[in-house]
Amino acid sequence: MHVAKFSSIFGCIIHRLPQAVAQTRMLDIHAAESQLKHRSARVAVWDGWRGLAVLLVLSGHFLDISWIWEDRMGVDIFFVLSGMLMSSILFEQRLSLRDFYIRRFSRILPVFILCTLCMYSIAWVFKEKFYAQELLANLFFIRAYLPVEPGMWDTTVAVGHLWSLNVEEHAYIIMSVMTLFLVRPKAIAWWLIALAALAIVMSFNYYLNSTKDELLPLISRTETAGAFIFFSAGYGLLKRKHNWILPCWAPVALFALGLGCYVNILPIWLVFAVSPVLLGIAVNHLQEIPQRVADLLSSQFFRLFGLWSYSIYLWQQVFYQYSYKIPGGSLVACILAIGTGVVSFYLFENPLRRWINNRWSATPVYAGDIGFNSRVKG
Repeated sequence: MHVAKFSSIFGCIIHRLPQAVAQTRMLDIHAAESQLKHRSARVAVWDGWRGLAVLLVLSGHFLDISWIWEDRMGVDIFFVLSGMLMSSILFEQRLSLRDFYIRRFSRILPVFILCTLCMYSIAWVFKEKFYAQELLANLFFIRAYLPVEPGMWDTTVAVGHLWSLNVEEHAYIIMSVMTLFLVRPKAIAWWLIALAALAIVMSFNYYLNSTKDELLPLISRTETAGAFIFFSAGYGLLKRKHNWILPCWAPVALFALGLGCYVNILPIWLVFAVSPVLLGIAVNHLQEIPQRVADLLSSQFFRLFGLWSYSIYLWQQVFYQYSYKIPGGSLVACILAIGTGVVSFYLFENPLRRWINNRWSATPVYAGDIGFNSRVKG
């Protein structure tokens, strides 16, 4: 009797097992699809954030808006997104340093080298004076420091915007070295926030002991501007560990307050002391913004500019600097800058990045995985 009952139950289990397995697989598929959709939505907003950043840079360079320092804000928006993404890649995903630097190389260096050589070639054609050590310092990401004379923004060559690449690369090196000695994300987060605080203190030191003309280059170096990357990176680790969630209006309000820091009538210390915190928190909570704002940032317009943003950023400087020589002035120069960036992305930056990653990287590359310069699947 017991044997018969056991056999009946066992037979029922065997009969229902395929159905149960199929249901489990369907649940797994739905969960995976949900995760992919969530990831896709996040990446779309990040691309839109990049697009907004490069549009602010273009506005600051080609539009006559005197009441706000929007081009600097555009760069700082890049910084906080980069810090957030790098902290996840290096300290949570624990991407190998080999693959990390291959990705950095493939994204940053090829088009950067091409652009830098072109800038100096144009300067040579126009008989602008420069020194070989300036070119070498730019190629090795130390131009914000060497040579001291002429300063990075005192030269006539259209490379003044490359200071931001100096800050980015130095921050990547610092954070990648940290992975060799630190393991626990929470401890790493506080170290990163401490670095951000130290950078803010350094900025205040320069602020109190420099003239305004001396200050601008000083707050564009790694020991000061790094506050944006390090704070966003550290806060992002803490936010993800503790699953902090803000009301949907909070990231928008923080961004608006951050924007206010760049209004020219306000003290400049708001830019280097308050803005890193406001923008760093805002970018880490982008997935919580109201749907209408998310839809705007995820629109094709902003996403395309995000896609092209690195190439546009690199090439726009020469059109900005020589806009007075271009028929049609700033408007035509801006259109040419955007067009050159788009051509550079499709013909040089993206194909070469894909080739390098496919040849040497051991892991696939996804948009959003590699900082403010990542754009599409590769």
